[in-house]
Formats: sequence, C-alpha cells, structure tokens
Amino acid sequence: MANIESSKLFHSITEKETERILKCSKSIMKKYPAGTYIFEQGGMPSRLFLLLEGEVQICKDFTSGKRDVLYLVEAGNVFGEIFLFGDRKHYWYDAVAVTDVSVMEMPWDFFYHFCSNACDHHKQLTQNMLEILSENNFNITRKLHIVSTSSLRERLAIWLIDSMDEECVVKLNMNREQLADFLGVARPSLSRELMRMQKDGLIEVDRRKIRICDKDAVEMLYG
Repeated sequence: MANIESSKLFHSITEKETERILKCSKSIMKKYPAGTYIFEQGGMPSRLFLLLEGEVQICKDFTSGKRDVLYLVEAGNVFGEIFLFGDRKHYWYDAVAVTDVSVMEMPWDFFYHFCSNACDHHKQLTQNMLEILSENNFNITRKLHIVSTSSLRERLAIWLIDSMDEECVVKLNMNREQLADFLGVARPSLSRELMRMQKDGLIEVDRRKIRICDKDAVEMLYG
C-alpha cells in the first residue's frame, strides 16, 4: 500500500480514499516474473498500470529482430497511459518485465465515470493522471530531440546534459544495451563513442555512472 500512496497517481489522496478508489475501480494487484510481457503489441488496451516493485521496459519490436527501447518504467510510475484518453484500439508497443515486478492494474472505465457523489478524491486522481500525461509528453518530446541529431556524439551530448545532476554526474538506470536501444544505435557503436569521448577528456565512464569532465565542451557539441 505504501508504494501506491507514494506514487504521483495518488498524490494528495489519503489512505482511506486510496482504499476506496481501489475498491470502487475494481483494481487488481498482479505479479509478473522477469522476461514476461505485461502487454504486447496488437493487444487491446483496457487498463492503466502502476508499477509497485521492479522495472518494466517499454519497447517496440520489429520483424527484423531489432528492438527499440522507448523508455524504462521505475517503481511508482504508471505505464500504458497514452492509450487512456485516445481512440487507439490496440497497443503499439510492448511492456516487458525487466525484473520480477508487482503491478496495480486499474480499469479505464473508472476515469470516465464519476459516481453520483462526485467524490473529491476521484477528481484528484483524474487531475493527477492529466499531470502525469503532460510530464510524459515532455519526456517523449525530449527523446525526439535527442534522436533527431545527426551524429551519435551529438545524441550522447544532449542525453548527458539533460540527465546529469548538480555535480555533473549521470547515474545510469539502464545497462549499455538498453542505453544503445534508447539512443537508436548499435551497442558496439555506443561503447566506441563513449571511449572516444573519455579519451578526449569530455567524460569519465564508470560502471553505473558517467561523470561529465568538461560541461562547456559537451554542450558545444550540439550548440
């Protein structure tokens, strides 16, 4: 319950109100082992998913065998939400459990139908969902900006500057293969470019983080 209440979806909603929402919406809790599909391309959307534990990969698979990783979902975040208020009848991408995961699944009907009491917590949930959609739309726009650049070094520069913390460090929440898929390049090409940028004194690459050594020079790569 704690993971549900701490999520953005249930922001400003009390524990009692959360329990009421889960019961009224007929939400269910499910577990998926690592490597399994939570939903697949071509399936019919009908639920909103809130990840409670683990990590989920949102990806697009092609007949050639290539996989394009759109983004990773961490605990406390929702997924499958872009189909919520649209008219698409089928999933355009897959949701795959990277680790063993625990998920709350809420039927969409709950967002469309208010009860006669027009409960404030129901309104708050809908408002929270709209804010999440707005934030996710920004993240999608950000990725389009990254992948629209002409070179891999430019893509890396934009991603690094956007992802760094106050100490100019990027903490990696994905492995090298997942990062390559996110940037739309082959893993060997990504590894080579990271090593070149390190040799040029722009960055220092560690196993789980990348330190930007020359922020101004990295910014100039796409300026």
